[in-house]
Amino acid sequence: MFLKPPAPGQTPGKKQKEKKRKTPEELKESERDYEQKKRARKFQPQWRDRWNWLGYDEEKNEVYCELCRSMPTYADKSSPLYKGQVVERITGFDPHEKSTSHQVCLKRKKTESEPPAVLAGVHVNYEMDGVFKKKMENMFHTAYYVVKKEKPFTDFPDLVQLNTRTGSSMPDCYMSDKACARFTIDIYNVEREQLLSDIKNARFISVMIDGATDCGTLENEIVYVKFFSKERGVVQSFLGIEDVKHAHAAGVLSAVQSVFEKAGLEKWKEKVVFFCADGAAVNMGKKTGVAAKLKEEIGHLLSIHCVAHRLELGMLDAIKAQPGIKKLQDVLHYLYLQYHYSPKALRELRVLADVLEDKVLKPTNLKGARWLPYIYKATQILCNGYAVFVAHFEDQVSPERTPQPSPAVVGRAKNILQYLKSYVNVQFMHFLLDMLEFLKTLSLQFQQDNLTPGEAVQYTEACINGLTELSLEPGEQHRRMLAAAKTAFRGVELTNVSTDNTLAPQRKTITEIVTKHIESRLGDLLTADSIVGKFSALDHHTWPKPGSTNDSKEAFVLHGRAEMEALCHHYDSILVREGTTTSEFTPCFAINSYSYFTADLQEKFSNLAIFAQIYLTMAISTAVCERGFSCMKRVKSDWRSKLSTQSLNRLMYLTIEGPNVQAFNAEKAVLTWWQSGPRSRRPGYTAWASVGGRKNQPTEEEMEEELVMLD
Repeated sequence: MFLKPPAPGQTPGKKQKEKKRKTPEELKESERDYEQKKRARKFQPQWRDRWNWLGYDEEKNEVYCELCRSMPTYADKSSPLYKGQVVERITGFDPHEKSTSHQVCLKRKKTESEPPAVLAGVHVNYEMDGVFKKKMENMFHTAYYVVKKEKPFTDFPDLVQLNTRTGSSMPDCYMSDKACARFTIDIYNVEREQLLSDIKNARFISVMIDGATDCGTLENEIVYVKFFSKERGVVQSFLGIEDVKHAHAAGVLSAVQSVFEKAGLEKWKEKVVFFCADGAAVNMGKKTGVAAKLKEEIGHLLSIHCVAHRLELGMLDAIKAQPGIKKLQDVLHYLYLQYHYSPKALRELRVLADVLEDKVLKPTNLKGARWLPYIYKATQILCNGYAVFVAHFEDQVSPERTPQPSPAVVGRAKNILQYLKSYVNVQFMHFLLDMLEFLKTLSLQFQQDNLTPGEAVQYTEACINGLTELSLEPGEQHRRMLAAAKTAFRGVELTNVSTDNTLAPQRKTITEIVTKHIESRLGDLLTADSIVGKFSALDHHTWPKPGSTNDSKEAFVLHGRAEMEALCHHYDSILVREGTTTSEFTPCFAINSYSYFTADLQEKFSNLAIFAQIYLTMAISTAVCERGFSCMKRVKSDWRSKLSTQSLNRLMYLTIEGPNVQAFNAEKAVLTWWQSGPRSRRPGYTAWASVGGRKNQPTEEEMEEELVMLD
C-alpha cells in the first residue's frame, strides 16, 4: 500500500484540519467590504479624452457634467452626473451623453458661440422680418399640402426643393421632415380653435362614437360631435380619436372622456342631449353599455342605434326570410370570387365583351360599411353584362375548350349557367334591381351629414311607398326586361318562358317582407310613442294647414300639445337650467311652432328655440364615423404604424375638417409658430427658458421640439 506524500508545510504522520469554506452570502459580504473600504477608486485623466465635458471634484471624489451645470435651464437636474457621482466605474457616462437634455445643452452651447448665418438679420426688435414671413408662409403651405393630401412627412424636403427650383421664395432653414411635423402642430391649433370655441358656446351637443382596429393592432374609439351655432348653423365635426385600453363599456367611456378632456371640454356632459352609436352590445347594452352608463349621469340623455346600420340589418333579416334573395346573393358572391382571384378568368371575360361589342365591369364584393349600395352595384353589373357572363360560362362548360377546367369549376359554371338561363330568375334579378334602387337611395340618404329625425322619417316613407308601388306593378328595369324577352333575352335562349308570368305574387310577398323588417327596425322614428318620435311636432311638414272651417282651425291650434307636454316633462332639468318653465310653451305653441323657423322670430320665441336646437342637434347616423375610420386607415398605413395617438389626431383633423389647399391661409399659423415662445426663433432662446426661468423641468416633448428647432 502506497502512502500519499505530505503536502508542503505538512508534518508527516499528523492529520491536518480542513479549511472552512465561505458561503455565497459571506463571499458577497466580503467582496462588498473590499469594494467600499479597501479598494480605492480614482479619477482617470484619460477619461476626459473620450468625454470632454467630464469634471472632477477632488475633495468629494465626485465626477460631474460641466456642460449641464453651466446651463441649468436646459439640464436634467435629476441626473446623477448633474448632482455629482462618486468616482467608481465609467458606467453611466454614455447614456448621459446620449440623453435629450445633454444634447440640447450641447447644441445650445454651440449656437451661443457660433451664431448661425441662416437667421442673421431676421429679427428686428424681436419681430419677424416681412421677407422672411412670406417665405415661412410658403413653407407652411407646403407642410399643409403634405398633411391634407395624406403624404408622409419625408416628402416635405423634396417638395420644398421643388418649389425652390420652380421659383418660389423659400427659406434656407427648417427643411427637414421634423420641421414639417412641428409646423403641423401650429396649423392644427389654429384650425381647431374655432371649433372648440363654438362647442364651448353651444347650448347642446350630440356625441357619435364608433370603434375599429388600426394597422398597429390598437383598438381605437373615434368621437364626432354635432351642435348648433348661430353663426355656422348645424355643425358636425370630428373631435378626436383615442386608443382603448380595455374594450368593455368602462374602457370605451374612458376613451371618450379622454378625447373631451384633451380638447379642454371637461364639462361636456352638461351639454350632451343625444348619443348615437352602432348596435354593438358594448355601446347600446341596456344595463352595462356605454349609453346606459351615460344615462346614469345624464337623466335626460337619449340614445339611438344608427339608422344606416339598422337599415342594413333589416335587409339582412329580409334575406333570411326569402330564399330567392339568398340564392341570388350566393350567385353574386360566386361571381366576385371567380373574377377577383383569377386574372385569367377576368381577361377572358373582357375578351368576350370586345368580341360581342358589349361592355362589362368586374363583379364587386357584396360586403362593406355601406352594404346596400354594394349589393345594388353587384346586381347592376350582372344585369348590364348578362350576355357576356352567360357566354363566358358556356365557354367554360364547352367540351371543345382546351385546356379543360377542373371538374369543380365546370360544376359551378353549370349551376350558375342554369340559374342565369331561367326566365323566372332573369325576371327576379331585374325586379330585385328595382327594389334595391329604392333601398340604396334610402341608405345614402341615411348617410348624409346633419340628418334630422324628421328627414329620416320622410325618406323612409318615400322608400316604403316606392316598394308598395313595386308590389302593384313591375318597375322600370323589370318592364324593360319583359319587353325585350320573348323566347330569348339579349341573344340568350331562356328556359321555362311564360308570357303571363310577371312575378306578381313574389313581388308582393318580398316587398311586404322588406317593408315589415324596415318598419320593425326603425319603429322608434316612425311612431310617436318614443321621445324621439314626439319631436315630429316641430316638423312643419306634419302640421295641419289652417283653413276656414272650425275643424281645421281646432286641429291647427291643438296640434302638438301632447307632444310638447311630453318633451317638457322629459327635459325638465334643462328648462330649469335655461330659466324657463313648462307653462310658457303650451298656450302659444301653435303660433310659435308655425312661425319659429323664420329668422326674424327666432329671438322673439326664444323658449321654443330650446327644443328646436335640441332637435337640430340630434345625431341619428354614425356613417360619418365610418368615413373617419377610412381616413384613419389612409393616414396610419403599414408604413406609419408607429404614429402616436396625438399625431394621428392632428393629421386626421386637418385631413377631414381642414380647408382645401387653395383656401388655406397660412398667415395666422406662421404668427402662432413665431409667437409660440416670445423670440423663440432666436438661437439660444426657448419659451420655457424665459426671464425668471421655470420651477419644473422641461418635458421630454419640449426637449424634442427644442432639438428640432436647433437642427
